[in-house]
Amino acid sequence: MKNFLLLFFMTLMLTACYSPGMSEELQVGKDSFKSGDYKDAFHQLLPLAANGKAQAQYAVGYMYYNGFGVTQDTESGIFWMKRAADQHYPPAMSAMRDIDKDY
Repeated sequence: MKNFLLLFFMTLMLTACYSPGMSEELQVGKDSFKSGDYKDAFHQLLPLAANGKAQAQYAVGYMYYNGFGVTQDTESGIFWMKRAADQHYPPAMSAMRDIDKDY
């Protein structure tokens, strides 16, 4: 019974964390980035990154690392890309391997 309750509450918590709008917001941020509106992309993606969305964390890290839409800050870029890599997001994992080679 305890295991069932634990599973129930964990499922409830994960469901509460999911927002259907999150996918839409992510797409808006990606579209802004693709169109070259990096400042808007950053503002769209940063809240998603802070909420743990790996794709957004990688994108924010990439923008910081390369100075797209924000002042270049490699330390912040590495921070965000590492968070995405820790979630096993393949582009972030690849980026972190490349960064580790440079240091």
